[in-house]
Amino acid sequence: MTLDDIDWKLIMQLQSDGRKTFKELGEKIGFTSLGAKKRVDKLLDKGIINISALVNTDALELCLALILLEIENAEAMRKIIERYSKCPRVINVFTTMGGYNLIALVMAENQTTLESESMERCALRSGEGIRRSEFYLIGKVHHTPFLPLKASALRENEDITPCGVQCNCCPSFQNNKCVGCPTLSYYRGPLK
Repeated sequence: MTLDDIDWKLIMQLQSDGRKTFKELGEKIGFTSLGAKKRVDKLLDKGIINISALVNTDALELCLALILLEIENAEAMRKIIERYSKCPRVINVFTTMGGYNLIALVMAENQTTLESESMERCALRSGEGIRRSEFYLIGKVHHTPFLPLKASALRENEDITPCGVQCNCCPSFQNNKCVGCPTLSYYRGPLK
């Protein structure tokens, strides 16, 4: 699908405030509210845009990190991507072409939990088929601290994490170095 000037104007308006009414959008693009609604619906139906709530990671004082992984083959990569698809700590995963072929943006409530997340059994780096990895703590997010956290996963009350680990058996959790996974009924962090 090719976007025209009207589509781009709508996208800019929704990026500035995703709660604008169709009447307000129509006024900005020279359409009626029904015309603006039809255009927005078309963009949504075609999968060009998604209107959702992003979370300010600075306001929640979350620690962010990038994990760079070199995965040995496509099957191992598929398994890792699937294993962490519902993990509330993994904000996004990117496949790349180069030495490191998988990069993940992750979050934690504090630095000691982030350290546990980099080393324990729940860590992306602990998966099968990983040749090498690097872990980079993010200091400051400069353009926008608003990120798509998996809020629905944060509200669950399970006994086992989405990646299959039981936090209560983990030494970092037992020694109060990690608050556990936010999906767990015994989670000790501030996100519930």
